[in-house]
Amino acid sequence: MRGAFPCDSDHGGALRTGQLHQSLTRLPQGFILNVSQLNVLCFVWAVKRFCLCASVVILVLGAHAQAQHSMSNPSGIPARVRVPDVVSVSNATPLSEWLLNQPPLDGAYHLGLVWTTPEEQNRQGAQQRNWLAQIERMRTEGRISAQTWLSMQRLMRIMGPTGRVRLAASDAQWLLANPRRDALVLPSDSLRLPKRPRTIRLLDELGNACDVDHHPGALSRDYLAACWPNHRAQRAWLVQPDGRIQQLGMRPWNPQAQDEPAPGAWLWVPGDGAGLPLEINQAWAQWLAHQGVPGPWLDDAFTSIERKPAPALTGLRFWDIGGQHFEPQASASNWGMVGLLQTPTARMRAAGHFGLNFVRLSPLNFTNVTFQPLDWMEGGFRYIDVENRLYGPEAFSGNLPYKDKSLDLKLRAWRESDWMPELAVGWRDIGGTGLYSSEYVVANKRWGRLDASLGLGWGYLGNRGDVRNPLSSLLGSRMDARQFYGGEYGGDFSAANWFTGRAAWIGGLEFQSPWKTVFKIEYDGNHYQREPQDNNLPQKTPLNLGLVYRPTSGLDVSLGYERGTTWSLGLTLYTDMSGLAVPKVTAPPVPAVRLQRPATEPDWQVTARDIDKLTLWRTRQIYRQGDLLVVEAADTSYPYTGDRLGKALAVLQRDAPADVDRFEIHHHSVSDVLAVESVVREPWARSQTSAPRLSEPQLVQGPLYDPPSTKGQALYASAKTHPFIEPGIDFMPTLGGPNGFIYQLRASALLRLDLPGNLRLSGTVGHRLIDNYDQFVDQSAGAALPRVRTFLREYFVTSPTTMESLTLSKSERLGRDWYGSAYMGYFESMFGGVGSEVLYRPPSSTWAVGVDVNRVQQRSFAQDFNFRPFLYNTGHLTAYWSTPFDGVRAYLSVGKYLAGDEGATVRLERAFSNGAVMGAYMTKTNVSAAEFGEGGFDKGIYWNVPLEAFLTSPSRFAASFGWKPLYRDGGAMLMRPVSLYSQTQWVGSDAKAYAPAPPWNETVPPDDRLEPWQKKR
Repeated sequence: MRGAFPCDSDHGGALRTGQLHQSLTRLPQGFILNVSQLNVLCFVWAVKRFCLCASVVILVLGAHAQAQHSMSNPSGIPARVRVPDVVSVSNATPLSEWLLNQPPLDGAYHLGLVWTTPEEQNRQGAQQRNWLAQIERMRTEGRISAQTWLSMQRLMRIMGPTGRVRLAASDAQWLLANPRRDALVLPSDSLRLPKRPRTIRLLDELGNACDVDHHPGALSRDYLAACWPNHRAQRAWLVQPDGRIQQLGMRPWNPQAQDEPAPGAWLWVPGDGAGLPLEINQAWAQWLAHQGVPGPWLDDAFTSIERKPAPALTGLRFWDIGGQHFEPQASASNWGMVGLLQTPTARMRAAGHFGLNFVRLSPLNFTNVTFQPLDWMEGGFRYIDVENRLYGPEAFSGNLPYKDKSLDLKLRAWRESDWMPELAVGWRDIGGTGLYSSEYVVANKRWGRLDASLGLGWGYLGNRGDVRNPLSSLLGSRMDARQFYGGEYGGDFSAANWFTGRAAWIGGLEFQSPWKTVFKIEYDGNHYQREPQDNNLPQKTPLNLGLVYRPTSGLDVSLGYERGTTWSLGLTLYTDMSGLAVPKVTAPPVPAVRLQRPATEPDWQVTARDIDKLTLWRTRQIYRQGDLLVVEAADTSYPYTGDRLGKALAVLQRDAPADVDRFEIHHHSVSDVLAVESVVREPWARSQTSAPRLSEPQLVQGPLYDPPSTKGQALYASAKTHPFIEPGIDFMPTLGGPNGFIYQLRASALLRLDLPGNLRLSGTVGHRLIDNYDQFVDQSAGAALPRVRTFLREYFVTSPTTMESLTLSKSERLGRDWYGSAYMGYFESMFGGVGSEVLYRPPSSTWAVGVDVNRVQQRSFAQDFNFRPFLYNTGHLTAYWSTPFDGVRAYLSVGKYLAGDEGATVRLERAFSNGAVMGAYMTKTNVSAAEFGEGGFDKGIYWNVPLEAFLTSPSRFAASFGWKPLYRDGGAMLMRPVSLYSQTQWVGSDAKAYAPAPPWNETVPPDDRLEPWQKKR
């Protein structure tokens, strides 16, 4: 039979094991060549025989391998198993328990663990629809190209909603130690633990993808260069396998410290011409985070995909000039503002910066205060002691050195880009005496750790005068001459003199080294033979040298060699006001939240007491309607409303009977419920005991503005009267003028008693501890206006114990949008009388309008129950606006002031997310500069910070700091005891806008770190 089949005669019998590899590579080719020569039966028979032989060989090899495995693992249980694609659980299981029960998985990649929930998938589905609609609008508006639109649509549709919720960690032991971060996995959920990948995936806006082999130590720039060396992208978004996102600068002009991409990371690198706004890029990076570790199932989404080898690293150079591991940080000049030594630069600090700077440069001593309310605005004020000039005649000020005060402002014109420098315009000594008044335009360009500045300075900065004013060719010869800046009485802005006179070049170079040291060199445009007050100084060279050493965060020490003759020494203290927070180590402990509900009725008086102790609220009533428990509380409008609510809910979860399923908090003020917050008990409790099931959970509904009119079963009611006492310490400094530094430190106590009929009795008493106001030199004798604010010395020194205020007030809600108040008594340390206010403020509105009228009398200097024989009428119409721009609030008051002058006050302030406020005001009335006196008009700067940001326990009060060049009687407003705008905070659009600042990144695990784009300022 074998001879009848020539196809068998050449190969003989069954294949031997040793011939398997050779036959597998040879036999198919023989079959292809012989199919046309052999009949069909021979061909079929040969295939069957080959398959049979191969099967036998594979079985033999498999049995041999199993025998070897059984010898090394006698139990028969596999040491490692294949990583499953997607798994689920049969019962609700904590993630930590699931992780502990998993056998060792071959190649498991815990950093890429994906937990998905149906709730999050539904949320992502809605987000996908909104995102696609937004991309469509951008295409129709011509903001993106058709190609970008098509590729982004394809990417979004194929990489659809996954339902992934980011996990805090995938380490079982860490989750056990942090149960609130431990996810509770339900049977409807899924878990995916991928194999460890070997690549980083890059993606651009056209749908092009590139997989690059991972290389330890490589950064995002290295992967981009290895994959697309000609791709131009200013920024990229690194999406780590655990879902953490970092926005990166990809050019030498925007370096920043960054993490290494982990295996399996995404790198979103939209090109410069993509036209995608920042928020779209951030949203798309978040969408990539939902996808998890890149896998082959996503390949159909891409226009093209390629594979590249790992990037070749050149190694970290000693100086790291290119700034691969570098975060730019601005430093202060001698004048406090960001700069080199004498010259400013175009650089800015982050919004929220507050700094105090001291510089010694003989014969000048600088005390500078700087602040950054907005990313594009820097401000500051200073006092300069001129050691070799006296303040005035010896009989007036003794041997006190001359003190000059001034105000600075700098505005960024545009940001740096590839070919354009950062540009800023600024004013020095604006609205001051004008001795050091300057204006400047300056540009900066960075290359890694090197930062160069170049600009033009006018006035004091441009005293060298080696450049003809370039504005003269545009605005005429009037720009050639510069007049005295400060006005006849000082404090005048004198805008007509800005950027006049000859100019001088200013600029320099700064190198931020890897060793906490900054090196500076600058070209100074000043000519020290033209100093104010004929105080000429020797100068050998216009080049100044300096360095700044940063021993720790918040402290800079500077050293300089200036004019070729003189050393300078400086110290700068600074902080981020928007990030002020202190751990509450002395606060009462909050009850631990448990899912188990109590089986018995609680002592509701204890419940109300614990809520008040933890939240500083005043619980008025607790009642129940079916499965709803209602807490009515007053004095709840403190900055951190969400934090207070969480503490109250923890108490209610501990005490409320098991059949209560919902909680409501009714916020009382002005004799009515202004807002309601509603919480479903079960989801909230689960959110406190395990990780949330949504990326953006919405557990609290409200504030709602239509509370129910009926009440249920009363469980608790507070007393009709509620006394309150709060002790404190007041520090009141006065700096400048012929007085030097004048201060008073006193102990004080705030007293308050709520009475029936919505009446409130409140007051403040104080006792002087130490002060030197007896040295205060009064400069207001012979003033043209009534002295309503300039009797400072008399009010501070007449009596050691004072009653600063004592008032009786009543506030009512007159209608849904209308509020009214009346008050009488001793309003403040200098005035008392009667007054009233009406406010119109629709719920959730960004604006309000109010009017107040007051009849007041000047109080005695002893601040007792007596008055001086001076009566005044005052009142204002005030408009309030919470603008949509970076937390900026604007106020305009028009009316009559205490001295009888009429005019307007404009107040602008920036409110940060932690409740801290930076603000400035200016008042201009119908009095002349001669009548007003030095300063020309009233102006000042102020800061308000919740005391809770400083203290280790909660507080209902704020610390206020203010600076004004001079106290004058013009433009003086009455300090009223009642502000309806403050009392109606719950109907404002920003009622829940403020929360404690998160811990600094240096103090938290990497997974809890907030990137700059994630921080709410």
